Amino acid sequence: MCQAVNRKRQYLHRRLINWTIGNHIMSQLIPFVVLFCWSLSAKAAAEARLSFEQARQAVLNAEEELMTGGHTFLNDQESKVDDLFMQYKLGELSQGFRNAEQNAAALHFFKAKQLIDRSSVFRFLQQMPKGALLHLHNTAAVSSRWVVQNMSYMQGLLRCTNAAGLSILSFRRLPKQHGCQSQYVLVSDERRNSIDPALYDQNFERLTNLYTPVPEFEYPTITAVWNKFQDMFTTLGDALCYLPVFRAYHWQLLEELYNDNVMYVEIRTSLKELYDASGRTFPKEQTVRELAAIDEKFRRLHPNFLGMKIINAVFRATSLEEIQNRIQYFRQLHQQFPNFVVGFDLVGQEDKGKPLYSFLPALQDLPPTARFFFHAGETNWFGASTDINLLDALLLNTTRIGHGYALAKHPILMNAVKTRDIAVEVSPISNQVLHLVWDMRNHPGAQYLALNVPIVICNDDPGFWNAKGLSYDFYYAIMSLAPNNAGLRLLKTLVWNSVRYSLLEEGERRRAYELLEKSWSRFIDKVLQGSVF
Repeated sequence: MCQAVNRKRQYLHRRLINWTIGNHIMSQLIPFVVLFCWSLSAKAAAEARLSFEQARQAVLNAEEELMTGGHTFLNDQESKVDDLFMQYKLGELSQGFRNAEQNAAALHFFKAKQLIDRSSVFRFLQQMPKGALLHLHNTAAVSSRWVVQNMSYMQGLLRCTNAAGLSILSFRRLPKQHGCQSQYVLVSDERRNSIDPALYDQNFERLTNLYTPVPEFEYPTITAVWNKFQDMFTTLGDALCYLPVFRAYHWQLLEELYNDNVMYVEIRTSLKELYDASGRTFPKEQTVRELAAIDEKFRRLHPNFLGMKIINAVFRATSLEEIQNRIQYFRQLHQQFPNFVVGFDLVGQEDKGKPLYSFLPALQDLPPTARFFFHAGETNWFGASTDINLLDALLLNTTRIGHGYALAKHPILMNAVKTRDIAVEVSPISNQVLHLVWDMRNHPGAQYLALNVPIVICNDDPGFWNAKGLSYDFYYAIMSLAPNNAGLRLLKTLVWNSVRYSLLEEGERRRAYELLEKSWSRFIDKVLQGSVF
């Protein structure tokens, strides 16, 4: 009987060791069964334990090799840094395991931010080169503190309220059909007449920041948080089109990314018309020229920053006719600025917006040199028009997928994403704040990492939840989405992915890798010299 058990054990062990991973996707799961026999000799029992350990390790090794970063090489210096990083990472995770209230990796960002700010892992990530940022909405990109301390103190800022009581900020008096129902007041007068100007500024910041210490009560449903979220775009939108604000705001956007060690950004923007103090308005072509001028000046002053490119974003609740008009205008802009206005997207809450399929007649008319970067699958629904946007995005040959939260529910589409090497733009904090997931360890990004689905880490709308820069999203990526034992190999892969899946041209990409290699080496040296931890 024992011989039969041993033969069975050896057969199963051979199958497990010979387990193959085709195209980086586990093709089969073979169960391993260990049978114990009371009459086993001491030697046979020891052999059985050894085989069990070998088989167990084989599975762990196979999973580690399969996941993102499994094939990334670390040199001796990087390996030493990895050892240091893992000490701090595992220490923080152990503390969180013992005390759930201190487990930042599992908490809502609004409850975890103070813990993250004190984290050694976070300090490491802040100083780590993060490559490129490929999913960022310009009008929600800059920290709300800057908006309060700078924009709200600019001369001439007006505030009014619409019929729903929502504050509208502007440097001009808008027609009533644009929403304002109340009288305009100067923000400077309101602040001066307030009992406590500091308290006034705190309340003003809430106009453009979703933060609350009790998100579970203030935003009990996805509808509640999305309504407040979209209201903030309405509140801020016209003020950001004022030419002096537009210039200062976008300069600050690049400064905040540069200070967080991001070297390049692709921005989603609707390219609205600008206006100046005299009341003149300027066409969208001028908006592009202003962004290009800011980009050029910033790169001149920061030679190791590679600048930005523009993805034209249109609200997805728009009519088909309007989408057709916007596509035609995008074609003109792309022809004028072929290496600056590079792509097209539809934005807004997918669950309430029109699906991609309804815009098919317009979306099939894109210039061959331009690209789609569709938001798709930013939903918890399964088998609805929202998550089927993933299929239509792939059929429309999207270059990357924005969010792709529902992709894990569609194995054929997920396999297509891997096969076609299409990156998913994962924005962990956005998905949490906007009510798709509470405990970030349950984010589908964990599955994408486990199966080496191409992903890049992004921050979406950080200014609206006080997550300046990209480091906070990287924190959740390595502490929540990644397995406990994942360290520098995974982080390095995600950083290099950001350049790999960008729309940098060949020469730009080569320079990006050269700069990244240099900045990465300097960072590794700083860690080993004790300047980071």
